[in-house]
Amino acid sequence: MKVYNVGLIGCGRIGTLLEKDALRGKPCTHAGGFSALSNTKIVAGCDIDHSRLKSFSRDWGVNRLYKDYHEMLTLEKLDVVCIATWTNLHASMVMDAARSGVKAIFCEKPIALNLDEARQMVRICKSKSIPFIINHERRWDSYYKKARQIIKSGKIGEIRTIIGNTLSARPGKKSTCDYGGGALFHDGTHLTDLLLFFAGPAEWVSGHDIRPYGKKHIEETAYGMIGFKSGAMGFIEGGGARKYFNFELDIQGSEGRLLIGNHGRELYLTKKSKRFSGFQELEQVSFPEPKQIISPFESSARETLKCLRTNTDSISNGNDGLKALELIFAIYRSAQLKGKQLKLKPNALH
Repeated sequence: MKVYNVGLIGCGRIGTLLEKDALRGKPCTHAGGFSALSNTKIVAGCDIDHSRLKSFSRDWGVNRLYKDYHEMLTLEKLDVVCIATWTNLHASMVMDAARSGVKAIFCEKPIALNLDEARQMVRICKSKSIPFIINHERRWDSYYKKARQIIKSGKIGEIRTIIGNTLSARPGKKSTCDYGGGALFHDGTHLTDLLLFFAGPAEWVSGHDIRPYGKKHIEETAYGMIGFKSGAMGFIEGGGARKYFNFELDIQGSEGRLLIGNHGRELYLTKKSKRFSGFQELEQVSFPEPKQIISPFESSARETLKCLRTNTDSISNGNDGLKALELIFAIYRSAQLKGKQLKLKPNALH
């Protein structure tokens, strides 16, 4: 059995540290996901923080440690590079990894700090035929996959409306140059990606945002209304100055309704009303359990290897990451224009 060598760039929370959280299901980090597979081996790690490198080495038994990712790419014979760093570092790391000769690149979301960088990343990986996977992990989460199957089967009819939110606390005063955006950018990329995943291509957006510190700083809250080619409508909220975190999608079809998020899953189908003669109402039914439940982090590692072995695109590839980012920046742009409806181009890479 061939064993694929993996190098991890970024030994922070999502890279490795969250594995220590006793409340989370395991694996819950990229180091954990790749370590869960018998045909992958993490052979090297890189981080600018010495204490994190020591912790990573101790937890995963990896002794080849680097503070400079260029050195790691030069000295190690890697099949896969996993990039789990701040978003502003993604572009240079992905492009350098592609030039180094690695066979697959897995990168955290959002894909990049801006659209120009994202397009360059997609182009270079495509030119070198390197699978480029973006960690919109809900695409391979067992329950979200089941939700998509329900939608595709026509069980809830045609999608009419999708309402999504990723709610969190006030972010404070942070520069857009350094952070790109607020909750709509960092967690909302999951929302925009899932709306495209469930409802298909978007045709137009209208946005509004609240920026207490001005246009040069990230938003506290952003709202987007989205019109889809299918005729469905979407509405999303990112941020919201809440005292809690919530991620949720409410997908309303012509014959049913599906709710999914960090609270769980609910499915409602049209039934003859038990209260009013001649009416039909929604009645909750059991959400069908997936045959197998696998951690999204293990699934992401499996997805990466599948793409590497078959030289095929991922279900969450670089172009998908670019489309999700384009939708976010279109909402921001519309907000600057006081909610003006903006038409979207049909393809992300143009």
